[in-house]
Amino acid sequence: MYRYSLGMYEKALPDAMPLDEKMRIARESGFDHLEFCVDLNEERAARLDWPDEEREKWRAASVRMGMPFTTFSLSLLRKTPLGLLDREKNEEAFRVLDAGCALASDLGSRVMLVNGYDVYGEPSTEETRERYFENLEIAAGICAYHGVIMAIENAEMPFCSKVSDAVAFCRRVPSPFIRVYGDIGNETNAFDGDTDRAVEDLLLGKGYVTSMHLKDSLPGEYRFRDYGKGHVDFDRCIDAARKMGVRLFTAEIFCDESRDYVRYAHDVAAFLKERLDR
Repeated sequence: MYRYSLGMYEKALPDAMPLDEKMRIARESGFDHLEFCVDLNEERAARLDWPDEEREKWRAASVRMGMPFTTFSLSLLRKTPLGLLDREKNEEAFRVLDAGCALASDLGSRVMLVNGYDVYGEPSTEETRERYFENLEIAAGICAYHGVIMAIENAEMPFCSKVSDAVAFCRRVPSPFIRVYGDIGNETNAFDGDTDRAVEDLLLGKGYVTSMHLKDSLPGEYRFRDYGKGHVDFDRCIDAARKMGVRLFTAEIFCDESRDYVRYAHDVAAFLKERLDR
């Protein structure tokens, strides 16, 4: 029997929706966990400063509602990625990472996603890449202290567009707390829709990939392609994940308030579970 947990990305639902309502919809739509987000949204970024009472409230709610925050997306780090050459911004990145790990630990999250960027919105250079690896050593220590896995996601930038890129980072900075969060939409785009090459690269993540984002994509389109309408071969990518021993998945859905987003979440869960259950 292939046991797995399929999560719903929190941003599948409107930003203004209360967190407990998101949890309820995720459960009723057929998901097993909710991927909690701390990002550039002001209210979600402020979660890093939640007092103990607020943390206890949501940890208890996750247990009561049967909707754990198994994975945690710290995309706020996009604001101060680890490759920036400004030392003050590096210190801010460490502060965000430390606070993110503490919150993840308090909420019961075990895997914390960090986007695979050395810099964002500016040119990647040899200097920014070297600074990234220098700072990744420090990040590994922060994560080890909290006992939280930092999983580097293959993203849309050449610096880390493939699972094999993130695996190379893990080998360069060896730590049980630095792993890989695979993204099959980004992976397929990295190989221009060539499924054979994408799957071959995914399999290089065996022993490193803790969890996986399931989404569709097209060249240059990374976030809003409907499931089954892009060039991702879900059957083959999920089969590769199974062979690697991956059991944690998240449907990376982005909310489109112009349609019935609750129905869409339900449909995506059914689409993915049909393939995961084969």
